[in-house]
Amino acid sequence: MHPKSRLALVIGVPVLAAAAFSQALPPGEAFDPTPSNIESRLARAKLANGMKVVLLPKKTPGGTVVAQVTLRFGDEKSLFGKSAAAQLIGGLLMRGTKSRTRSQIQEEAKRLHAQIDVSSGIDGATAIIETVEANLAGALRLAAEILRQSSFPEGEFEQVRQQRIANVESRMSEQQMLASLAISRLLTSIYPRGDVRYTPTVDEQIEDLKKVALEDVRRFYAQFYGASNADLVVVGPFDRAEVRKLAADLFGDWKSPSPYQPVLTPYRKVAPVDRKIETPEKPNAVFVAATFIKLSDEDPDYPALLLANYMLGGSPGARLFKRIRLTENLADSALSVLQVPTRNDGSVFAGTSIGAPQNVPKVEASFKDELARTLKDGFATDEVAAAKKAWLQGQSVVRSEDQALAATLSWRECYGRTMKFDEALEAKVAALTPAQVSETFRRRIDPSAFSYVRAGDFKKAGVLQE
Repeated sequence: MHPKSRLALVIGVPVLAAAAFSQALPPGEAFDPTPSNIESRLARAKLANGMKVVLLPKKTPGGTVVAQVTLRFGDEKSLFGKSAAAQLIGGLLMRGTKSRTRSQIQEEAKRLHAQIDVSSGIDGATAIIETVEANLAGALRLAAEILRQSSFPEGEFEQVRQQRIANVESRMSEQQMLASLAISRLLTSIYPRGDVRYTPTVDEQIEDLKKVALEDVRRFYAQFYGASNADLVVVGPFDRAEVRKLAADLFGDWKSPSPYQPVLTPYRKVAPVDRKIETPEKPNAVFVAATFIKLSDEDPDYPALLLANYMLGGSPGARLFKRIRLTENLADSALSVLQVPTRNDGSVFAGTSIGAPQNVPKVEASFKDELARTLKDGFATDEVAAAKKAWLQGQSVVRSEDQALAATLSWRECYGRTMKFDEALEAKVAALTPAQVSETFRRRIDPSAFSYVRAGDFKKAGVLQE
């Protein structure tokens, strides 16, 4: 799903409410979250329409079970100019089906002790369900009804649209949003407005939302929604045969009306910019430094850059946090991010910090100095050893969380991957030497290619004056 257009609405009650009707909750198991163990326990199937079903049976505390339905649709050409309509669908899916009103949907979720989170974007939609084993079938039926039989009530449309516009307007002066928007527009400026990769300005987002009619939303739904390029992932206690049959009954005859092809944003060289954005009367300021890298998650350099980012700013004990936040006390946060796509090479490496506007010049100087020091001196042996251990433990922790694991399995299925990919990546990270990490970082990170964006009330703070 396209991250820029994600819109979610949660209904139902926490799964912990299941305790109200079950005094003796079943215990979980000592689950081994290694990729090899997960892969060995998976059962996969494919429905007649092409939808994939991925099942991971395991005992969980309280008998909770997580399911995720992910629909993928459209391509570069067919999705052109339809972003605003796609965004509004997420809010409307929950507002009523052919047989239930909004309140009846909520009451059914409550009766099932189920939490259902439905989101939609320009190229996909997702329903995440969390309930207990006894109510899994009912919760899946409700999710399928929401996805397949939405009525898009006319009385709800304007309310959803105005909420979306208000949300965009409320962020017009948010430093984080404005800074990230400026960086994103650098990479996507070559695409015409209407292309799904184009990053619209705040004014353009509002303009597009105001132009959308309910008929546009219904037309988008009719043109794209279907399960031919979809997957269902279930993690927890359940009967595999029953879930397979239920999946076929609920989704097996739901074919996608249009072909699906992932929209790629390939790497391109971007001339760096240096920009200041004034946001009057805002107490905090945002500093962002970003560079674009030609890298995919299948590139041989990916594991080394992944670990390098972890040590520089991708973890609480990283260099940027220790220096800017703990030692110099210049900001509330300081971190770096490496965003690497799958089967696409338009990657982003960025450092960011949030703090008082008067400290931004010092934060920028410290970031540049720490980056230069890392490029010159590299990473120490003990630092690399500790980072590898912590990163590997972090991966294990993430896979121990069922909802995160379901999302990972869905993403792997989208690209025809198994958990062997994760196993191989972890092995590559574990085998890295300090020299390999340092050399790769020097070769792939060019300090002269960074763009800098700062957003805050700098005029009041008396800094960054032109």
